[in-house]
Amino acid sequence: MPDSRPIGVFDSGVGGLTVLLTLQETLPAESTVYLGDLARCPYGPRPQSQVREFAVEVADYLAAEDIKLLVVACNTATAAAYPIMRDRFPFPVVGVVDPGAAEAVRLSRNGRIGVIATDGTVASGAYTHAILRCRADAMVIERPASWLVPVIESGNADEAEILESLEPIMADMRAAEMDTLILGCTHFPLLRHLFDVAAGPGITILDSATTTAREVGRLLEERALQSGRAASHRFLVTGPAASFAERAAGMFGTYPPIETVDLAPGMVDAREAG
Repeated sequence: MPDSRPIGVFDSGVGGLTVLLTLQETLPAESTVYLGDLARCPYGPRPQSQVREFAVEVADYLAAEDIKLLVVACNTATAAAYPIMRDRFPFPVVGVVDPGAAEAVRLSRNGRIGVIATDGTVASGAYTHAILRCRADAMVIERPASWLVPVIESGNADEAEILESLEPIMADMRAAEMDTLILGCTHFPLLRHLFDVAAGPGITILDSATTTAREVGRLLEERALQSGRAASHRFLVTGPAASFAERAAGMFGTYPPIETVDLAPGMVDAREAG
C-alpha cells in the first residue's frame, strides 16, 4: 500500500539543501519536509554533546510531523547523534557519513582518502571509522574547515580568499597521495567548483547527496514505503530566512514558502517568513 507521508530532512542551515535537491530529483514522487536550524547554525564548532542535543530536538520535531523516514543531512549531526536517532524512532534514519564513506572506498584506486569537514566531524573520527569498516588498509586524511560554513551561509563568498585558504589543506592531502576527496560537510558542495580547482587534477571528489539519495531509495523500496501521490514540499527554519530563501530560490528555481518554527515544546510559531 502506498505511503504518502513525507521524508524529513534536516541540517543546521542551507547545506542540507544539496541533499534535498538530489532527493527530489532522484525520487520525484516523494514529499519532503526540510528543517534548517538557522538559529543555531553552524553546528561544526560546537561541542558534540550540544550538537547531539540539538539534533535530537530537531529530529523529534520532524517526527511529530508524521514523517516516514528521516535524513540527517548534516555530517556534524550524523557524527554526533546518528546512533541515538537510529534507535529512537520507529522509522528508518539515514545519515550522510556511511553512504559517502562506502562510495569513496569503492572509487579509490589506492585507498588514500581525504575528508574535509567541520571541526566536529573531524574530531569525531566518524569518516575514518566508516571508511576503515569498508577497507581496513585504507589511509584516511581528515582536515577541518568549519570556517567555510558561515561564509557559505552568508552568501558572500570571496572565491579568491577561499582558494587561498584551501591551498595548504589540499597541498597537505596531495602530499599524502590522496586520490579521492570526500566533501564531509553538506555545505561544501555549494562551492564544488572551488574544490575542483583546489584539489587539482586526478582527484575524485565526492559529496554525500547522491549516495544518500540512493540509500533512501533503497530503504523506501525495501520497506514498501514509496509514495503513491503527487509530491509536496515544505521548508521550515528556526531563524532569519533571507539568505536561506535566496539560496533555495537559486537551487530550486522558485522562492518557496518558508515557515519559521520554534523548537521549544508548546511554543511553535508557524508563520510565513518569505
